[in-house]
Amino acid sequence: MGSYESCELEKSLADIAWRNLWLSALELKRALDEKAPFDFPAKVKSGRILLVGEGNLSFSLALARLDDMAAQNMTSTTFQSVAEYSETTIKNASALRRIGATVISGVDARNLSNWFGRSKFDSIVFQFPNVGSRNPLYGRNPNHVLIRRFLKSAAEHLAGNGIVAISVVNSPHYDGAFDVDGAAERNEYEIPVAYPFYFSDYPGYSHVKTKDDGSSAVGEGDEFVTYVFHKKKQVVRKWDLR
Repeated sequence: MGSYESCELEKSLADIAWRNLWLSALELKRALDEKAPFDFPAKVKSGRILLVGEGNLSFSLALARLDDMAAQNMTSTTFQSVAEYSETTIKNASALRRIGATVISGVDARNLSNWFGRSKFDSIVFQFPNVGSRNPLYGRNPNHVLIRRFLKSAAEHLAGNGIVAISVVNSPHYDGAFDVDGAAERNEYEIPVAYPFYFSDYPGYSHVKTKDDGSSAVGEGDEFVTYVFHKKKQVVRKWDLR
């Protein structure tokens, strides 16, 4: 075999190897448990909902503006202080308050009790959490540590059969970075149920990073998933009733 044929064969084999690797990566994306998106509007209409890490508040506003929405059930919070708000965030906060929603700035999703005491919510939502760093924290990806601490804090503020919802990019990278199953297990939640998420369902929603610098952690062509968490049911033993 000549050198040209040998090079072509090696190139073909390399192409096949990369294609197989790419297909394997696709298979690592989270398989969705449900075909329809999670019904955020129904949660707003049926009980109190807390939204954390809301960035420019555009998701809250888009949700509140949907037909027949009970905006008075919504408490929308940002990690940024008011002094750090962009013009867009200021406008969105004002619009939310005009239609009855509560807006609170400077809220750390990892320590909700500092702001909400013993208050309970039927739903607690964190859209696209991202710390913007890849430096390991306690040997884990910092995004995993963030949602692990968030889930622990949220558990103290769930009413009855309340749920926690977290939306992220559906990709092998994000699945590994967040490790939602591990975070759930660590905090006594069931393995989360995965729903598709579509930005088009919420006109006006534009994701930005926490610092609201106009950039986003999501990109065109990305697929998105909403993970819905339920607390594990506690087993009551006979001797616990004595």
